[in-house]
Amino acid sequence: MAWTSDFFTRWRPVVADGTVYTTNFDPSNDGSAIALDAQDGTEQWRTTLDASGDNVTVVVDGRCVVAYDEELVALDSETGEQIWAESINEVEQLVADEATGTVLVASDRGIEAFRAADGERRWETDTVRQLVHAPTVYDGRVFAVGDVGGSPSLAAFPVEDGSDRWQRELTALPESAAPVATQDGVFVADGRTIVVHDRDTGDRRRELGSFGDEDAVVPHTVAVDDGTVFVTSSYGAVAVDSETGVEQWHRDMPVYEPGICVGAETVLFPLGDPEFASGEKTISAFDRGSGELRWYYGFDPGFHHQVTSPPVMVDGAVFFTATHIDGLGALGDVPERD
Repeated sequence: MAWTSDFFTRWRPVVADGTVYTTNFDPSNDGSAIALDAQDGTEQWRTTLDASGDNVTVVVDGRCVVAYDEELVALDSETGEQIWAESINEVEQLVADEATGTVLVASDRGIEAFRAADGERRWETDTVRQLVHAPTVYDGRVFAVGDVGGSPSLAAFPVEDGSDRWQRELTALPESAAPVATQDGVFVADGRTIVVHDRDTGDRRRELGSFGDEDAVVPHTVAVDDGTVFVTSSYGAVAVDSETGVEQWHRDMPVYEPGICVGAETVLFPLGDPEFASGEKTISAFDRGSGELRWYYGFDPGFHHQVTSPPVMVDGAVFFTATHIDGLGALGDVPERD
């Protein structure tokens, strides 16, 4: 452990340019957005928003943008000063596109797009609804999974204007795995199978097979990098070739929360009761090529001692929220800010 915060938070942090951005939204706190130095956890600024409940944060175009209830607020990422605020329908997920400086608000009612610089509403669509998973943006297009005309579907829109590009029906909505877009296609968890769709047409290009021997095994999280697909479920984790689906390695241990981080050398995820830390909840890191254990951080056995949001890995350091600290912690050697 490098450091821990001294304030309550259970919301997933965002890390950018040597700064960690988070919130302490809770009825017992002041509902603030907070910025910390990533190296030592020193508080840089705090802006009170008088909010509570679910919230999501992104950083783009020099703005720390926070969505909660029916509000979207942009703060200066260096000072915390409020720059603009806009009303939104509601929020489930928040996604930023750095290439165009666009913020996408996803909810049960569709997608709303705002310009990060000044909050101007760029477009809105209700073609796809009930978005409980974050959309993904790649090469000027938004790919979202939700309900289209009463059917579970994958839909594509240009990030520029949100006009309909294509929709493709799925067998079922993913349990928790968000879609992933790469140069090779759009990877979607469809039931127990990972299906790769063509980015231009939406056509099914290939299936990578099912994961696990039990009917209940469905992917919780999907990540794709450099020709490898990493998948976690409640029964473990597996790495497969993105073209052939050939298994590279797997770990049969309970992954107790969704979330996976892929680095240059390691892949990590929350792991419960593994053979190397019996009875403990952990954050565990494995060699991304072989699946061999690299290191783990174990939580002291206790009542619900575990992560409360998916970990975030940046520049070799891991940032996480957990019940045993009731706040934010950092693991590893955090690099100095340039």
